[in-house]
Amino acid sequence: MTAGDDDYGDAFKKAKLEHDQQREAPTAAKRLQAEADADTAVLSNVVLPQLHAAHQKLKTLGGKVDIRQYGRTGKTLRPASVAFRITDQQDQQDQPGYEKGHESPVYSIVPRGGTVTVTSSKGFDVTGQPHQPKNVSEEVGIQRRDDVTIENVKKLIMRAIEEYRNDRDPPGARITTIT
Repeated sequence: MTAGDDDYGDAFKKAKLEHDQQREAPTAAKRLQAEADADTAVLSNVVLPQLHAAHQKLKTLGGKVDIRQYGRTGKTLRPASVAFRITDQQDQQDQPGYEKGHESPVYSIVPRGGTVTVTSSKGFDVTGQPHQPKNVSEEVGIQRRDDVTIENVKKLIMRAIEEYRNDRDPPGARITTIT
């Protein structure tokens, strides 16, 4: 039985197409992995260093930057998202009988696929996640990965400090201990 020239060509085209499709799958996976790596790198290389610097400065003044990292991945355990708030008396405010310290809203920064979502919420829920977050990405000017710059992160931290300053309870709402 003799095969025609077209049979060889068709068989080769089919084999080449299958081979190319198999090679493309890892390339797409590599592209997605590179995208995820860039998202986590922006948190590790820009956001966390600024939050740690603010924490060190505020610590000497009696304040604290409460930093939480979520979805830590990879060999270096880079975070997939970061949340923070500015507080004082943090160690005591969750204890019964102690006066509540002032605190800023919780800000969460979540990069995904080149876009970044920044949310603001009143605090953390029982699972440690931001409670009822509101998207403020447009307000703070951070909507894309390229927007996550040292300057913009500093502005976000300064906004949190300003909101910490404005955190006021109505008179008589504070819990005090009488001994």
